[in-house]
Amino acid sequence: MFTVTVLAGSVHSVVANQTQNEHGFTVDDLARRARLPVRTIREYQTMRLLPAPARRGRIGIYGDEHLERLALIGRLQQRGYSLAGIRDLLEAWDGGTDLRSLLGLDIGPGALDETPLRLTRAQLIERVAGFSARTLRRVQQVGLAQPDGPDRFVVRSPALLALTGDLVGAGVRLHDALDLIELLRDGLDELADDIADSLVEHLWSSRTHPGNAGGLETFLRRGRVLLLQGVVSTLADRLGASLLERGDEIEGGEELRQAIEHIRVGAITDAAGHIELRERR
Repeated sequence: MFTVTVLAGSVHSVVANQTQNEHGFTVDDLARRARLPVRTIREYQTMRLLPAPARRGRIGIYGDEHLERLALIGRLQQRGYSLAGIRDLLEAWDGGTDLRSLLGLDIGPGALDETPLRLTRAQLIERVAGFSARTLRRVQQVGLAQPDGPDRFVVRSPALLALTGDLVGAGVRLHDALDLIELLRDGLDELADDIADSLVEHLWSSRTHPGNAGGLETFLRRGRVLLLQGVVSTLADRLGASLLERGDEIEGGEELRQAIEHIRVGAITDAAGHIELRERR
């Protein structure tokens, strides 16, 4: 078996050098450049994350666009995106949605689902100051983490866990921070129910219309991405506006207003993708 493997590798190296000279990569070349196992690249193709290669006889030939796509997938994974979420995003992008307008100027972690995080009880307690065996019941009640076996927990949103830690680190009492997470969960539960009711009422009947075969799944896959990003953008704007209003009502509110102005995006793009910076007010 070892001899066959070495022989196959030697032959493949010759072919790889030939294809590189012809301005393309074999899968081994691509894996080397991307610093990924060949198996991972094959899995990405199966999941429709990576376009199929061009064919030269029996050899698949990859290009710079494949290398760039792998780099993008890696960045999205580092920011907490699941592979299923990345697939939905890339399909929306390939379908004509501009990636910059879909995600904003920065590929932030809010656009798609995060990858859930599994932690031991001790690891979860270490994540937030004030967490203890006694507070974990409240952590579960607000939906921040759920049991996964006798001594493990699954955190559905690592971002919300980090937010809880940041709130406590900023001086907010743990009880109040968890109340905020519960408020968010309850509000999103109500919003999700309303959206689901509307979609079922207005969308479900359309699936039987002529020419709509397969359109429901396509809409939901693309629409899910657009809906999530739209919620993020709208909530960011509304939260900023609401905090600015509070700045007019509280003592020392000018400091709050200045902080909001300092962190806002301050840019806009046109239809051609050109970026224009806006002056802060």
